[in-house]
Amino acid sequence: MQNIPILLDLHTHSLSSGHGTRDTITQMAHTAAERSLCFLGISDHGPATPQAAGSSYFRSLVLADRKRFGVALLYGVELNILNEHGDVDLDDALTASLDYAFISMHHPLFRSGTADSNTTAFISAMRHPGVRFLGHPDDGRFPVDYERLLAAAKENHVFPEINNASLSPDAYRTDGQCNSLRILSICKKIQLPVLLSSDSHGREQIGDMRHILPLLEQCAFPKQLVINSNPDLLWKILQK
Repeated sequence: MQNIPILLDLHTHSLSSGHGTRDTITQMAHTAAERSLCFLGISDHGPATPQAAGSSYFRSLVLADRKRFGVALLYGVELNILNEHGDVDLDDALTASLDYAFISMHHPLFRSGTADSNTTAFISAMRHPGVRFLGHPDDGRFPVDYERLLAAAKENHVFPEINNASLSPDAYRTDGQCNSLRILSICKKIQLPVLLSSDSHGREQIGDMRHILPLLEQCAFPKQLVINSNPDLLWKILQK
């Protein structure tokens, strides 16, 4: 298997996401340092998620430490796409103050439609400031037209994630493996970089990409298109 260094993990959740997650940002940074990550991104769920923090939490992140235990910290949000128009659950001014945003579909906040309408929702949500990544676009419960979605992502400088949690044996999302392979195949063809993500809720899975790496090997995915191995590429993406 090709050696792909994992220097960063941007899709992680602290206790502010709810879901029973109890770990603080400090605890998560400590674990990231133990696992030799250079960058840790905290992307807690947007306010529409039950038990997640409200807007005031995201507003306060501009005051948070930028380095803990030698790990550079980035602060983002996993926005909930709410409808086909691409509306999300944090206002644009506040989202723009963060380092980045994922746009994701979650039950029951988004009612899945056809592949065409779901794709339209993703593309419409790309207009919001700070949107840099597509959150778990592999989820078969929300079918999309991958050719159309990824072409639009490239045009808008937005990048798909390959989500380790979607590939785990106990994943609640469906069709994660076949859809992830489809995403990787198209991204390889159109030269669109991808972000590998643990989607860790708390400390436990930070930096864990064990289910993703075999897929990269299977489709001979170019190392240079893996954002996690290229901090310079990450900074270019964040500074769009």
